Amino acid sequence: MPLSAKENLWCAIRPVKPAYVPYSAEGVLRLVDHRGRKPPRAGTDEWGVTWAPLPESYVAGAGEPAESYATGHPAKSCAELLTRTFPDPSDPSLFAGLLIGINTDRALVIGQHPAGPLDRLCALLDMPTAMLALMSEPEAAFAVLERIADYHVGIARGYLAAGVEAGFLADDYAGRDGPFLRPKLWQKLILPGLRRIIAVYRDAGAPLFFHTCGRAEAFIPDLVDAGVTVFNLQSSACDLPALKARFGRRIAFYGGVANELMMTGTPEEVRAAARAAIETLSQEGGLILAPDQPLAFPPENEAALVETAQRYGRYPLG
Repeated sequence: MPLSAKENLWCAIRPVKPAYVPYSAEGVLRLVDHRGRKPPRAGTDEWGVTWAPLPESYVAGAGEPAESYATGHPAKSCAELLTRTFPDPSDPSLFAGLLIGINTDRALVIGQHPAGPLDRLCALLDMPTAMLALMSEPEAAFAVLERIADYHVGIARGYLAAGVEAGFLADDYAGRDGPFLRPKLWQKLILPGLRRIIAVYRDAGAPLFFHTCGRAEAFIPDLVDAGVTVFNLQSSACDLPALKARFGRRIAFYGGVANELMMTGTPEEVRAAARAAIETLSQEGGLILAPDQPLAFPPENEAALVETAQRYGRYPLG
Protein backbone atom coordinates (compact mmCIF):
# COMPACT_ATOMS: atom_id res chain seq x y z
CA MET A 1 0.00 0.00 0.00
CA PRO A 2 1.35 3.49 -0.83
CA LEU A 3 2.08 5.80 2.07
CA SER A 4 -0.44 8.50 2.89
CA ALA A 5 0.89 12.07 2.92
CA LYS A 6 0.89 12.03 6.73
CA GLU A 7 2.70 8.69 6.89
CA ASN A 8 5.23 10.03 4.42
CA LEU A 9 5.75 13.09 6.64
CA TRP A 10 6.34 10.87 9.67
CA CYS A 11 8.99 8.97 7.70
CA ALA A 12 10.79 12.24 6.90
CA ILE A 13 10.70 13.35 10.55
CA ARG A 14 12.02 10.11 12.09
CA PRO A 15 13.95 10.11 9.66
CA VAL A 16 13.32 6.95 7.63
CA LYS A 17 13.43 7.27 3.88
CA PRO A 18 9.97 8.45 2.74
CA ALA A 19 8.42 7.95 -0.68
CA TYR A 20 9.01 11.61 -1.52
CA VAL A 21 10.25 14.81 0.09
CA PRO A 22 7.29 16.36 1.94
CA TYR A 23 6.80 20.09 1.48
CA SER A 24 4.92 22.78 3.39
CA ALA A 25 2.35 23.54 0.70
CA GLU A 26 0.94 20.00 0.93
CA GLY A 27 -1.14 21.13 3.88
CA VAL A 28 -0.18 18.11 5.99
CA LEU A 29 1.46 20.26 8.68
CA ARG A 30 -1.29 21.95 10.71
CA LEU A 31 0.04 24.50 13.18
CA VAL A 32 -2.42 25.38 15.95
CA ASP A 33 -2.32 28.04 18.68
CA HIS A 34 -3.60 27.81 22.22
CA ARG A 35 -5.67 30.77 23.35
CA GLY A 36 -3.38 33.71 24.08
CA ARG A 37 -0.34 32.41 22.21
CA LYS A 38 -0.18 35.39 19.88
CA PRO A 39 0.09 38.89 21.30
CA PRO A 40 -2.84 41.24 20.76
CA ARG A 41 -3.02 43.48 17.70
CA ALA A 42 -2.63 46.34 20.18
CA GLY A 43 -2.50 46.83 23.95
CA THR A 44 -1.18 44.72 26.82
CA ASP A 45 -0.95 40.94 26.87
CA GLU A 46 -1.41 38.56 29.80
CA TRP A 47 2.28 38.86 30.69
CA GLY A 48 2.01 42.64 31.06
CA VAL A 49 3.90 43.43 27.83
CA THR A 50 2.51 46.31 25.74
CA TRP A 51 2.40 45.92 21.96
CA ALA A 52 2.38 48.56 19.23
CA PRO A 53 -0.92 48.68 17.34
CA LEU A 54 -1.14 47.03 13.93
CA PRO A 55 -2.92 49.11 11.28
CA GLU A 56 -6.56 48.21 10.79
CA SER A 57 -5.75 47.68 7.13
CA TYR A 58 -3.11 45.02 7.87
CA VAL A 59 -4.18 41.52 6.86
CA ALA A 60 -1.69 38.69 7.31
CA GLY A 61 -0.96 36.40 4.40
CA ALA A 62 -1.78 32.70 4.52
CA GLY A 63 0.19 31.25 7.41
CA GLU A 64 1.85 34.56 8.19
CA PRO A 65 1.98 35.44 11.91
CA ALA A 66 0.09 38.69 12.53
CA GLU A 67 2.31 40.02 15.29
CA SER A 68 3.36 43.50 16.31
CA TYR A 69 6.41 44.44 18.40
CA ALA A 70 6.75 45.15 22.10
CA THR A 71 6.85 48.80 23.17
CA GLY A 72 6.40 48.48 26.94
CA HIS A 73 7.98 46.03 29.36
CA PRO A 74 6.52 45.29 32.79
CA ALA A 75 9.72 45.02 34.88
CA LYS A 76 13.21 46.47 35.17
CA SER A 77 15.03 43.50 36.70
CA CYS A 78 14.80 39.75 37.16
CA ALA A 79 14.44 40.29 40.89
CA GLU A 80 11.33 42.33 40.17
CA LEU A 81 9.99 39.63 37.84
CA LEU A 82 10.21 37.09 40.64
CA THR A 83 7.53 39.06 42.51
CA ARG A 84 5.10 38.93 39.58
CA THR A 85 2.44 36.31 38.81
CA PHE A 86 2.88 34.58 35.45
CA PRO A 87 -0.01 33.21 33.35
CA ASP A 88 -1.42 29.81 34.30
CA PRO A 89 -0.82 27.17 31.57
CA SER A 90 -2.99 24.54 33.28
CA ASP A 91 -6.29 26.21 32.33
CA PRO A 92 -7.97 23.63 30.02
CA SER A 93 -9.87 26.37 28.21
CA LEU A 94 -6.58 27.43 26.61
CA PHE A 95 -6.73 24.30 24.47
CA ALA A 96 -10.46 23.96 23.87
CA GLY A 97 -11.48 23.24 20.29
CA LEU A 98 -7.95 23.02 18.88
CA LEU A 99 -8.74 20.05 16.66
CA ILE A 100 -12.14 21.21 15.39
CA GLY A 101 -12.24 21.05 11.61
CA ILE A 102 -8.91 19.23 11.30
CA ASN A 103 -8.76 15.79 9.71
CA THR A 104 -6.18 14.20 11.99
CA ASP A 105 -5.94 11.15 9.72
CA ARG A 106 -4.45 13.43 7.07
CA ALA A 107 -2.73 16.22 9.02
CA LEU A 108 -0.02 16.28 11.67
CA VAL A 109 -1.24 18.72 14.32
CA ILE A 110 1.57 20.82 15.80
CA GLY A 111 0.99 23.03 18.84
CA GLN A 112 2.88 26.31 18.69
CA HIS A 113 4.43 27.63 21.88
CA PRO A 114 4.65 31.35 22.61
CA ALA A 115 8.05 33.01 23.01
CA GLY A 116 10.70 30.63 24.35
CA PRO A 117 12.50 31.26 27.64
CA LEU A 118 15.05 33.82 26.45
CA ASP A 119 12.66 35.52 24.03
CA ARG A 120 10.10 35.83 26.85
CA LEU A 121 12.70 37.27 29.22
CA CYS A 122 13.58 39.87 26.56
CA ALA A 123 9.92 40.78 26.15
CA LEU A 124 9.46 41.16 29.90
CA LEU A 125 12.55 43.33 30.46
CA ASP A 126 13.57 44.57 26.97
CA MET A 127 16.49 42.92 25.23
CA PRO A 128 19.45 45.01 26.53
CA THR A 129 18.23 44.70 30.12
CA ALA A 130 17.66 40.95 29.73
CA MET A 131 21.14 40.39 28.30
CA LEU A 132 22.73 42.39 31.14
CA ALA A 133 20.64 40.51 33.69
CA LEU A 134 22.13 37.19 32.61
CA MET A 135 25.51 38.58 33.73
CA SER A 136 24.63 40.90 36.59
CA GLU A 137 21.97 38.85 38.42
CA PRO A 138 22.46 35.26 37.17
CA GLU A 139 20.72 33.57 40.10
CA ALA A 140 17.58 35.67 39.71
CA ALA A 141 17.77 35.32 35.91
CA PHE A 142 17.97 31.54 36.21
CA ALA A 143 14.98 31.51 38.57
CA VAL A 144 12.91 33.57 36.13
CA LEU A 145 13.95 31.42 33.16
CA GLU A 146 12.97 28.30 35.11
CA ARG A 147 9.54 29.80 35.84
CA ILE A 148 9.12 30.57 32.14
CA ALA A 149 10.14 26.98 31.38
CA ASP A 150 7.54 25.77 33.90
CA TYR A 151 4.94 27.65 31.88
CA HIS A 152 6.05 25.94 28.67
CA VAL A 153 6.01 22.53 30.34
CA GLY A 154 2.38 23.18 31.22
CA ILE A 155 1.61 24.30 27.67
CA ALA A 156 3.23 21.14 26.26
CA ARG A 157 1.19 18.93 28.58
CA GLY A 158 -1.98 20.80 27.68
CA TYR A 159 -1.34 20.38 23.97
CA LEU A 160 -0.71 16.65 24.27
CA ALA A 161 -3.80 16.17 26.44
CA ALA A 162 -5.86 17.95 23.76
CA GLY A 163 -4.68 15.52 21.08
CA VAL A 164 -1.92 17.58 19.52
CA GLU A 165 0.80 15.34 18.05
CA ALA A 166 3.89 17.58 18.07
CA GLY A 167 5.20 20.86 19.44
CA PHE A 168 6.88 23.90 17.92
CA LEU A 169 9.12 26.03 20.16
CA ALA A 170 11.10 29.11 19.10
CA ASP A 171 13.90 30.88 20.98
CA ASP A 172 16.64 33.05 19.46
CA TYR A 173 20.31 32.95 20.46
CA ALA A 174 22.26 34.22 17.46
CA GLY A 175 22.52 36.83 14.75
CA ARG A 176 23.87 36.47 11.25
CA ASP A 177 27.48 36.64 12.51
CA GLY A 178 27.09 34.15 15.35
CA PRO A 179 25.79 33.84 18.95
CA PHE A 180 24.88 37.00 20.84
CA LEU A 181 25.42 35.25 24.19
CA ARG A 182 28.14 32.86 25.25
CA PRO A 183 27.17 29.23 24.69
CA LYS A 184 28.49 28.32 28.16
CA LEU A 185 26.20 30.91 29.74
CA TRP A 186 23.31 29.53 27.66
CA GLN A 187 24.14 26.00 28.84
CA LYS A 188 24.08 27.14 32.46
CA LEU A 189 21.00 29.38 32.53
CA ILE A 190 18.74 28.46 29.60
CA LEU A 191 19.41 24.86 28.55
CA PRO A 192 18.13 23.26 31.80
CA GLY A 193 14.66 24.68 31.26
CA LEU A 194 14.72 23.76 27.58
CA ARG A 195 15.54 20.18 28.50
CA ARG A 196 12.45 19.98 30.71
CA ILE A 197 10.19 21.38 27.97
CA ILE A 198 11.60 19.09 25.30
CA ALA A 199 11.31 16.07 27.63
CA VAL A 200 7.53 16.40 27.76
CA TYR A 201 7.34 15.72 24.02
CA ARG A 202 10.22 13.24 23.93
CA ASP A 203 8.70 11.12 26.71
CA ALA A 204 5.36 11.09 24.87
CA GLY A 205 7.02 9.97 21.63
CA ALA A 206 6.03 13.26 20.01
CA PRO A 207 8.40 15.27 17.80
CA LEU A 208 9.48 18.76 18.76
CA PHE A 209 10.18 21.35 16.08
CA PHE A 210 12.67 24.00 17.24
CA HIS A 211 13.26 27.37 15.57
CA THR A 212 16.17 29.65 16.27
CA CYS A 213 17.44 32.48 14.08
CA GLY A 214 20.94 33.39 13.00
CA ARG A 215 24.18 31.43 12.88
CA ALA A 216 23.20 29.07 15.65
CA GLU A 217 25.34 25.96 15.04
CA ALA A 218 27.00 26.32 18.46
CA PHE A 219 23.72 25.41 20.18
CA ILE A 220 22.64 22.51 17.99
CA PRO A 221 24.60 19.66 19.66
CA ASP A 222 23.02 20.32 23.06
CA LEU A 223 19.56 20.67 21.52
CA VAL A 224 20.01 17.37 19.69
CA ASP A 225 21.10 15.69 22.92
CA ALA A 226 18.08 17.20 24.69
CA GLY A 227 15.78 15.54 22.15
CA VAL A 228 14.87 18.13 19.52
CA THR A 229 13.54 16.22 16.53
CA VAL A 230 13.17 18.79 13.76
CA PHE A 231 15.17 22.00 13.32
CA ASN A 232 13.83 25.12 11.62
CA LEU A 233 16.97 27.20 11.06
CA GLN A 234 17.97 30.23 9.02
CA SER A 235 19.29 28.72 5.80
CA SER A 236 21.25 31.81 4.81
CA ALA A 237 23.14 31.87 8.14
CA CYS A 238 23.63 28.19 9.02
CA ASP A 239 25.52 25.47 7.14
CA LEU A 240 22.65 22.99 6.96
CA PRO A 241 24.53 20.41 4.83
CA ALA A 242 27.33 20.36 7.42
CA LEU A 243 24.80 19.81 10.22
CA LYS A 244 23.17 17.04 8.20
CA ALA A 245 26.56 15.39 7.66
CA ARG A 246 27.45 15.67 11.35
CA PHE A 247 24.18 14.44 12.86
CA GLY A 248 22.86 12.23 10.07
CA ARG A 249 19.59 10.56 10.94
CA ARG A 250 19.42 12.07 14.41
CA ILE A 251 17.81 15.26 13.07
CA ALA A 252 15.44 16.48 10.39
CA PHE A 253 15.00 19.94 8.90
CA TYR A 254 11.89 22.00 8.28
CA GLY A 255 12.77 24.70 5.75
CA GLY A 256 15.82 24.74 3.52
CA VAL A 257 14.99 27.75 1.33
CA ALA A 258 15.96 31.19 2.61
CA ASN A 259 13.22 33.74 3.19
CA GLU A 260 15.25 36.47 1.50
CA LEU A 261 15.42 34.43 -1.69
CA MET A 262 11.73 33.54 -1.52
CA MET A 263 10.85 37.21 -1.13
CA THR A 264 13.16 38.88 -3.66
CA GLY A 265 14.60 36.14 -5.88
CA THR A 266 13.37 34.93 -9.25
CA PRO A 267 11.44 31.68 -9.69
CA GLU A 268 14.54 30.21 -11.33
CA GLU A 269 16.62 31.06 -8.26
CA VAL A 270 13.99 29.53 -5.99
CA ARG A 271 13.98 26.35 -8.08
CA ALA A 272 17.76 26.12 -7.86
CA ALA A 273 17.78 26.63 -4.08
CA ALA A 274 14.97 24.13 -3.53
CA ARG A 275 16.70 21.52 -5.67
CA ALA A 276 19.97 22.06 -3.79
CA ALA A 277 18.15 21.59 -0.47
CA ILE A 278 16.61 18.34 -1.71
CA GLU A 279 19.97 17.03 -2.93
CA THR A 280 21.94 17.90 0.23
CA LEU A 281 19.42 17.47 3.07
CA SER A 282 17.11 14.61 2.11
CA GLN A 283 19.24 11.73 0.85
CA GLU A 284 17.96 9.45 3.62
CA GLY A 285 14.89 11.44 4.55
CA GLY A 286 15.03 14.23 7.09
CA LEU A 287 13.71 17.20 5.11
CA ILE A 288 10.36 18.97 4.99
CA LEU A 289 10.98 21.43 2.16
CA ALA A 290 9.69 24.93 2.93
CA PRO A 291 10.68 28.57 3.23
CA ASP A 292 12.49 29.10 6.51
CA GLN A 293 9.47 30.95 7.94
CA PRO A 294 5.87 31.48 6.80
CA LEU A 295 5.42 34.87 5.16
CA ALA A 296 3.41 36.25 2.24
CA PHE A 297 5.81 35.43 -0.61
CA PRO A 298 5.31 36.23 -4.31
CA PRO A 299 2.92 33.57 -5.70
CA GLU A 300 5.29 32.71 -8.55
CA ASN A 301 8.05 31.85 -6.07
CA GLU A 302 5.74 29.72 -3.95
CA ALA A 303 4.69 27.90 -7.14
CA ALA A 304 8.34 27.40 -8.10
CA LEU A 305 9.09 25.74 -4.75
CA VAL A 306 6.13 23.36 -5.09
CA GLU A 307 7.02 22.53 -8.69
CA THR A 308 10.59 21.67 -7.68
CA ALA A 309 9.45 19.49 -4.77
CA GLN A 310 7.11 17.55 -7.02
CA ARG A 311 9.60 17.19 -9.86
CA TYR A 312 12.81 16.35 -7.99
CA GLY A 313 11.68 15.15 -4.57
CA ARG A 314 10.63 11.58 -5.31
CA TYR A 315 12.86 8.73 -4.15
CA PRO A 316 15.23 7.52 -5.42
CA LEU A 317 16.53 11.07 -5.84
CA GLY A 318 18.41 12.18 -8.92
